[in-house]
Amino acid sequence: MERKTVSQAQIYVRDAVNRASQLAGRKEYAAAVSTLLPVVKRNLDVPLLFDRIREYEILKLRKQGGGAKLLAVLCAIFKAPVILILSIIDPYKAVAMCETSLAGCVDNGIILSLLISAGNAIDAPWITVSALNTMCKLHPGNSSRMRQLADAMQRNGQGIEALKIHQELIKKSPAASLAEQAELRSAMALASIERGKFNDRKSSGANTADAEEAKIQLLLDGTIHDADQAQVLIDRFVSELKRTDSVDMRRKLADAYMVAGKYEEAYEEYNAVAKKLGVMDPLLDKLIEKAYLAQIQSSIDTLKANPENYDDPEQQIADLQKEYNSYRWRHTLKRAQGFVNDMQLQFDLAVLQFESDMIDEAVETFKRVADNPQKRRDSLVYLGRCALLRNELPQAAGYLEDAIKEMSRMDKYKREALYYLGCAKEASGDKTTAMECFRQIHASMSNYRDVPQRIAAISDEIAANASGEAQSE
Repeated sequence: MERKTVSQAQIYVRDAVNRASQLAGRKEYAAAVSTLLPVVKRNLDVPLLFDRIREYEILKLRKQGGGAKLLAVLCAIFKAPVILILSIIDPYKAVAMCETSLAGCVDNGIILSLLISAGNAIDAPWITVSALNTMCKLHPGNSSRMRQLADAMQRNGQGIEALKIHQELIKKSPAASLAEQAELRSAMALASIERGKFNDRKSSGANTADAEEAKIQLLLDGTIHDADQAQVLIDRFVSELKRTDSVDMRRKLADAYMVAGKYEEAYEEYNAVAKKLGVMDPLLDKLIEKAYLAQIQSSIDTLKANPENYDDPEQQIADLQKEYNSYRWRHTLKRAQGFVNDMQLQFDLAVLQFESDMIDEAVETFKRVADNPQKRRDSLVYLGRCALLRNELPQAAGYLEDAIKEMSRMDKYKREALYYLGCAKEASGDKTTAMECFRQIHASMSNYRDVPQRIAAISDEIAANASGEAQSE
């Protein structure tokens, strides 16, 4: 099987990798795995996908109990015969079935072994490497398995990594057999060839081109956000578009323009993609909106920074801000009306209504969105905030308490919900519960908003009340 980089795959692959990376950054590993799973199953020729999903599955495993592993093994016993047969007649489908099982629990020796067989059957050594590497990480110390991993790495062109494994095995067994010594010599030879190829490229002056290729790949993988490096990508795509026009290429070029801060060019390219597609794409429309609003915000920032260089800068800023709000409203409303069953777009509308002080409208929209499990928690927090603005304190507390029940770890979302719950309790006279909310926040982030001041004020009030009661007695 011919391998592909993420930049060579369709654009949705890169988008999925970026979304999964963001989720993993928030330690939402299960969501990261779910995001990558369908993409991995449809793109077996992209090695990076297997590296990433294994990484997130292992991190997810740390949060799973022993019951998850036991259930996975029991299910594997029933699935194994089917996957084994598929490995012969349809190995591609066998890989997909293995990936589905591993997404549930990666610590599954039966499924990992079947994945190795299926990966070998379709000549995709990177799949075999991902499975063997996972086995070695989860259950280290198995020399036979480490040797298998080294062999797979050699087939995958990872000679240097294979050499390290063979060297480690020889260290553990000083009285190495002739066969083991031969394996080490073979690994050293392959690693030497890899280094030689690198040095040849370097000595021939190709290292600059390699560096540019590396920058391009990193940017496409969403790991570089530097304007100078983005320019390398812009130059490449502009050159390629002169030869062949492509919707994917134009969208990637627009993304690069955004990173480089060239918002007008990005806006033009996104619009060109929209015209070529000929149908309403809400995600693309969001990108168009983002590029247009970035242009306006850049103009506002320039006027504020150097007002003396412009005629009537205050009026210009006011006009630009009006256009900013109007454009955002038009596009948010257009997407929500065009895709009434897309709860993310409905949620976006509700947030905009809230930010525009349209509280009654926001409440109605948030209530509809709250029926969706994926947006329920965030909608409840906003409903609590709406109730606070209406001074409906018991309702506010109820919404916020329901939202907090669905938050397992202390992150920015839970801190926000606890903050507004504390405000609701303080306003209703329940100082004890308010203090508990604020103290939980303070323990995780001591300088969060005005929490220190609120704790001090409540403490002073409680102390004053206690002193008054003592004097009255």
